[in-house]
Amino acid sequence: MKINTDLNSRTIQTRIAIGDAILDELEKKEYTKIKVSDVIRNAKVSRMSFYRYYENLYDALCDYLNIIVTGYMIEGGEQQDPTVFMELDHIEFSLNYFDRYSRYFLTLNRHGLYSVLIDAVNEFVMKNIFPQKKIHIYELYAYAGALLNSFLKWEEDGKRESARDVAAMIYRLFNHKEET
Repeated sequence: MKINTDLNSRTIQTRIAIGDAILDELEKKEYTKIKVSDVIRNAKVSRMSFYRYYENLYDALCDYLNIIVTGYMIEGGEQQDPTVFMELDHIEFSLNYFDRYSRYFLTLNRHGLYSVLIDAVNEFVMKNIFPQKKIHIYELYAYAGALLNSFLKWEEDGKRESARDVAAMIYRLFNHKEET
């Protein structure tokens, strides 16, 4: 997998345009029917630009999520303090932040590309939280999956509950005292 880690604004604009173009194509056809030529035409980038960043469409989708998660870490304060991730306010922030990108999450999930989402979430927690926090890896994976799945269900159901209410449910699952 080829993921670009360059975060300068010019490369990000191009990479976001490619990601948005893939989402546009997914609204018209199945993932397996999308061609790079469709994406570059829609994104208004050259074939050479696409292949400078990616080997294939899957890599572009993963990178799009990488850009989203990088913004999440910056806005959520996790770059300064990775221990905030299981706090109630941070869970609520997470739901609201990812709601900005609901088109991306829901479109991928609808097209059977859940693996892109869960792989990225798992990679994120392993790289950014696991080394910093004293938490068992199984608890960390359970938390990451619960957050992603709860977010997707909340979005699919039309966000009938507030982000705070959903965050409180997730918080209660992972913040109770272990019985002895």
